Amino acid sequence: MRMFFVQLFIFLFAATAVADEKPTKIRLTNGEWAPYQSQDLPGYGVSSQLVTTAFEAVGIDVEYGFFPWNRAMLLVEQGAWDGTFMWVLTPERERLYLASDPLFVLREVIFYSKDNPVEAKELKDLNGKVMGALDSSAFGQQFAPLIDDGSIIVARVPNNQQLFQMLAMGRVDFVPELETSGYEAALAHLTEDQQKRIGHLEWLTYPWSYHLLISRQTEHGPYFVDAFNRGMQIIRANGEFDRIIGPYIRPRSLN
Repeated sequence: MRMFFVQLFIFLFAATAVADEKPTKIRLTNGEWAPYQSQDLPGYGVSSQLVTTAFEAVGIDVEYGFFPWNRAMLLVEQGAWDGTFMWVLTPERERLYLASDPLFVLREVIFYSKDNPVEAKELKDLNGKVMGALDSSAFGQQFAPLIDDGSIIVARVPNNQQLFQMLAMGRVDFVPELETSGYEAALAHLTEDQQKRIGHLEWLTYPWSYHLLISRQTEHGPYFVDAFNRGMQIIRANGEFDRIIGPYIRPRSLN
């Protein structure tokens, strides 16, 4: 009988230890959005580097998988992957995922081609225009009432290369995008002459706060969110945050 209780104690102790064991690896979906995220950039882009460094600060390794943005979110929603980034929060996303503290805040602006200039200081000034937007992107959500009543038409594409080529060729009238990644896309995908024709409005700007999203289907979801938040606090304090992302939260010039 004594041996039975000893074995039972060992079993319960081992089970508790396994249950309390914290994961040391997280699997995150990623996508193409230079300079922040890309399979072809060093460290998979500066946002990926930031996420990797924050998790490393709390002893967690990161595995990345690259997918189209719609699929990247669906895989996390279903629990096939642990999380995804960098996303702005919407009521629907807060319902589907666990969200981290903000990574950083960036400014969305309205891009246009000088061959087809846009003059707008109020949302209603864009009535009758065609807006270009990325699949799964929340950019331009301030235009939702105009989109819903048909005042603005939306053309969606899977990546910024197609988006800014459409803008340069006059297939869309305007594009809401980050000032940083928008000019990055123009520099990467447009001819020198086309680049000179791209501009943005100083009005109708919109601040976006970016987050890591963790699946609600993942067993260690709350732990991953807490660990990431702690990691971000560490790298903000030791200067790694500014070293990695500082130069990329300001737009590059086309001049």
